Amino acid sequence: MAAKSIFEADGKAIINYHLTRAPVIKPSPLPKSSTHNAPPKLASLYFPEDAEVSAILDQAEVSYPWLLAPGAKFVAKPDQLIKRRGKSGLLALNKTWPEAKAWIAARAGKPQQVETVMGVLRQFLVEPFVPHPAGTEYYININSQREVRLPEFSTSLIP
Repeated sequence: MAAKSIFEADGKAIINYHLTRAPVIKPSPLPKSSTHNAPPKLASLYFPEDAEVSAILDQAEVSYPWLLAPGAKFVAKPDQLIKRRGKSGLLALNKTWPEAKAWIAARAGKPQQVETVMGVLRQFLVEPFVPHPAGTEYYININSQREVRLPEFSTSLIP
């Protein structure tokens, strides 16, 4: 089976949208939500080849005002070359917005090699930093399969 990777931001958006809309598999002790999930605090930043990095980072503050919340800490990372980001120094953890902004500015539009893959970093994510104990982080792998309907053929030999 072939695999097609998607941006982490798209995967998180899909999960956020469907989380409260999917059928219940196992009852939860939590009270039932009367509304669907709020939009996630996830800034997806794209840096085209012909754009000024600083202009896009300034626009992010307008598009995502929660980046400017006093005392807020963030995670910044590229949303491409995702395997082994941490081992390649491509995670900025527990950073203020000015620190995350500077970290992204130093890498956006620049070539980066991760193992044998070389690419220019153009897509970044910024999201709130959530401290958690080691060993409590999980990864989600979602596989989908198209429903294939074969055409119906008559087995009759009579015209």
